[in-house]
Amino acid sequence: MQLDASTSGMSSACGLAYQVTAFAKPGNADLSSYEAQASAQARKLASVYRRNPEWIYQGETVRRIVDDSISLLGACGLTGAQRVLEHETTG
Repeated sequence: MQLDASTSGMSSACGLAYQVTAFAKPGNADLSSYEAQASAQARKLASVYRRNPEWIYQGETVRRIVDDSISLLGACGLTGAQRVLEHETTG
């Protein structure tokens, strides 16, 4: 359940970040609320990862879901949340 909620929350934050940046002047988009939302969800995902990164969820390992989420967060410009997820899942 945490895995589904966390990936959904990050996807939602990314979608909103894409919308905001599409209509803002370069460098003027305020993504802080989306960063906060995505960072909270990244921490939830990381807690599942720490339990067992090899668990399978909908045909993918948690490790793969984390890797995909890291890429997603970077692509939509939520690099703060991306760093949180990277930090929480390394080591």
